[in-house]
This record gives sequence, structure tokens and C-alpha cells, in this order.
Amino acid sequence: MSVDFLAVVETKRFLGREFLTWLVHRIEEGERHVEHDGQVTELRLGDRAVLAGGADGKARLTIADTGDSRAEIGAGLRRGKLLDKARLVLVRGERRWEVTLDGGMLSYDGLRCPKLGERDAGAEDDPRAAFENDLFLRLADAEDAIGVLDRLFAEFVAVRASSDWQREALPALRDWARTLR
Repeated sequence: MSVDFLAVVETKRFLGREFLTWLVHRIEEGERHVEHDGQVTELRLGDRAVLAGGADGKARLTIADTGDSRAEIGAGLRRGKLLDKARLVLVRGERRWEVTLDGGMLSYDGLRCPKLGERDAGAEDDPRAAFENDLFLRLADAEDAIGVLDRLFAEFVAVRASSDWQREALPALRDWARTLR
């Protein structure tokens, strides 16, 4: 049974990689803002990206850079690879989250949330109340970041499942990959 599950996962890796590639394209082309629960969050590409896939299937290109990595990403995309992992930065006002999104497995890890906000009154005097307060604040921060990612994935799926994917989105992605130098 587990072999069948792993085979299915392997054959579906392309969807998460397409999502991540589409998302980085969106960020790089200036569509950096996403509205979720009435709040606008800005998206940025972080300091690490991994491209995988392509004809050879095994070779990976890892880019770890705080500068402009578009040329390296473009080179990998032109070789038939897709973004497999990327560190993303989400910014809302003074608050900043960092998360590594794994497109191949369609999962995320390494979520760094903003500093905790103000504690409720009385939480300073009661260690248990302070712990619970901090826990609920941290859970709310994680929920915020996951909600933004879920919103973006839903948008991607709507585009991917429509006729606009072949007619508009895919040609735009290919043109973008050719211009990254």
C-alpha cells in the first residue's frame, strides 16, 4: 500500500512545483500583494530557492543568495526545471513571517513568526496564563501565514484548472523564464 502511495506522490509533484513557480513569477512580476481576511500581505522571495525536475529528473539547482537571484532562477527554468522549494517572506505592516514552501511535497516548514504581541492583562502574574496567552498568539500567527498560503493556492488552482492556463498563464511563465538573465 505504501509503495502505491509513494508512486502517486511522485507522479503529482509537478502540481506543487508549478504552484511555486507560478507564485515566484507572480512576486517577480509585481503582483506581490494578496488580500486575506480583510488584510493585505506583501509577498517577497527569500534568500533560498531550489529548482528540480526536468529531463534528468535528479539534478537540482540550489540558490542561496540575499541579492538578485533572477538570473540563476531563469537559467534553471530554461533547462526545464521548476521551483521545488523556496523561502518566502510575508509582510503585513510591521509584522514579518518567513516560511519555506516545498513545492514537490506541497508542504511548508521552518515557519518563523513575528515577535509575540502584547500579553493580555494579568498574564504577567500567572505563569500558566502567560504560557497560554503566548501559545494562542503563536497559533494565530501560524494561522495567518497558512491562511495566506491557502488563499494563494486556491487562486493558483482556479487558474490552473481553467482554459486561461494554456492560453495565458503558461505562455506568460515561459516568456518570464526567457527574460530572466
